[in-house]
Amino acid sequence: MKGVGPSEKIRAVVFHQGALGDFLMAASAIDELAGTSTWSRIDFWSKPEHVSLLTAKSYLGECHSPEGTLISCLLHDSLWQTAALPDFLLQADQVFIFGQTGSRVMAQRLSARLSAQVNWVQSFPAANDTPCHVSRFLRRQLNGLGWPIGGKPLTLSPPVSEKQAARDLLRELGIYSKPVFIHPGSGGRHKVWPLGNWHGLLDWIRRESSFQVLLSIGPADDYMDEFSGAIREAGVPIVSGLPLLRLCALLSMCRLYIGSDSGVSHLAAAAGIPAITVFGPTDPRVWAPQGRNAVAVRRKWKEADHFTWAPSEKPDFQDKEIADLVKSILQATHP
Repeated sequence: MKGVGPSEKIRAVVFHQGALGDFLMAASAIDELAGTSTWSRIDFWSKPEHVSLLTAKSYLGECHSPEGTLISCLLHDSLWQTAALPDFLLQADQVFIFGQTGSRVMAQRLSARLSAQVNWVQSFPAANDTPCHVSRFLRRQLNGLGWPIGGKPLTLSPPVSEKQAARDLLRELGIYSKPVFIHPGSGGRHKVWPLGNWHGLLDWIRRESSFQVLLSIGPADDYMDEFSGAIREAGVPIVSGLPLLRLCALLSMCRLYIGSDSGVSHLAAAAGIPAITVFGPTDPRVWAPQGRNAVAVRRKWKEADHFTWAPSEKPDFQDKEIADLVKSILQATHP
């Protein structure tokens, strides 16, 4: 075996260029590995904003963006042999490549050129595989490669400066106690619980509890402009466009999170607050956020109903299971 063994001092590099939820699943496994091994530092070859969430982790080294020509060279049939490799790869003892099957060839070619041990880890199961939660799927692969982890969920603790900035933002919005944080959107529009349900839920929480509600709109949620405008007119404050580390700090100060299947739902679970995620076409047995206070529910809806919503319609929330979950959590967190 190339590189050093799991019990020795290790300098590692982690490659991941997937979506936020996928990154947090992989980061959970890496975080546990770092806690059970004598790793001196971990450099990330990943999206800088994703890596910023790990700022408080003692093992965090440098972040190197996956943008550029190196990846395409490594995937080229001849250029991979002569492409200049950066020092962060040349100095590594262990390299972990998280990706789908297309990235396996990159791992093989890096293995041929580096002195480090290169570990390829499939980042999530194929659609036709037997349902298996991503965290378990990653754990099995890493265990098979000789890395002992048990599947401990990731916990994130934003820096004090970010928490203070989040407190200031809440005060600017007129929020002086822990709010209920609602994030209805998702990068995959088919995963959005129909807006009529979100409209009803927002109205029901505001009528049935004394807690303030904060609505979050993501960068890919432009299809919600009319919806968010109507909610703002109804008196609900809205946040959008926050850097991920600030968003994590804000989530950590909330009483409850409710959202569709999205990366933000995984972030809420990692922030440690009670988090309810509403799944539809995607399978929570595979994708449910992991956290001590995370709950996933699944609903069916027609594609045509995603954005069928009329602001003139009287909100009518009829989902008893979700209502009971919300009541239970709000009662447990009061005051």
